[in-house]
Amino acid sequence: MFSSSSLFKTRISAHFLDAFVCEGELVTVEGWLTFYDEREKEWKPLDGRIKFYLDGKEIGEAEAKAGSFSFSFLSPYIGRHKLDMKFKAPGYEPSYRSLDFEVVKAEKKSNVLRMARLAFILIMLLVIVLFLSIFIAKQF
Repeated sequence: MFSSSSLFKTRISAHFLDAFVCEGELVTVEGWLTFYDEREKEWKPLDGRIKFYLDGKEIGEAEAKAGSFSFSFLSPYIGRHKLDMKFKAPGYEPSYRSLDFEVVKAEKKSNVLRMARLAFILIMLLVIVLFLSIFIAKQF
């Protein structure tokens, strides 16, 4: 049964826009802040402030509007790092989300992008060859 004195459950969902980050680049995380409406039995968008911590140190906050938020910060030194997001407000249970990421050298990022581009071209060539072979097979 729903009680007006109980706290709403909250949830933070988030992801990085770029999977590979170089030292000195801008890192952007986007996400959603939601609460669970017990009466309607569904998750709904929530407005509120989310605090961000990089490797345990607070680096800023973002405002979630209609549940959606975005936060950018300058990437730290090369290596593995942890970004923590925390939400706390009266009437709602606090929520927490953590994302790990790695800052890499620029050469590694360009190699990965080159490989992804090559894979895309090979897949497109394969699709063209398949279409041509089907077209040629129907001619005979």
